[in-house]
Amino acid sequence: MPNTLEKSVQDIFVALMTEAHSDDGAIFNIRFLDDKLPYVDCIVELIGQKDYLPFCFVQLKSTKTGYTKKDKRLKIKVSQESITGLSLYPAPSYIVGIDEKEETAYLVSANGEDLSPTSSIITDFPINKPNRGTLWNEVNDFWYKSRKIKFASKFVESEEE
Repeated sequence: MPNTLEKSVQDIFVALMTEAHSDDGAIFNIRFLDDKLPYVDCIVELIGQKDYLPFCFVQLKSTKTGYTKKDKRLKIKVSQESITGLSLYPAPSYIVGIDEKEETAYLVSANGEDLSPTSSIITDFPINKPNRGTLWNEVNDFWYKSRKIKFASKFVESEEE
């Protein structure tokens, strides 16, 4: 299932996510996957965490048709397959709806809270400074808690005496 994005959509997302958050600069690094995963367009890495590298998965959806009249929801289509596929990744996952005309974007969770297809998304969470901070904390908290689970691989060099 090709997931090819227009460069302008990628540029809008990168500009919004990497805007300077403080005097230290941006708090996210964006890595586009160029169709390598069927439901994920990019990995968003958190900048500033020294002990581990927290990240989340993002699927981008864009529109030039604007918003619904009644609820001011962004008109983008998200299929059942996309929602279910994205929610299967065992990491924080999000859908970002981008209004190409206004060059704005909105963030919604794809972590299993609502697994139904939609033709529009809420605009309650624009990508702005407060919501970037909230996203950074949410993703960092997930990875901080997951570090308590110890992984012991069988593929290690054995200790010989």
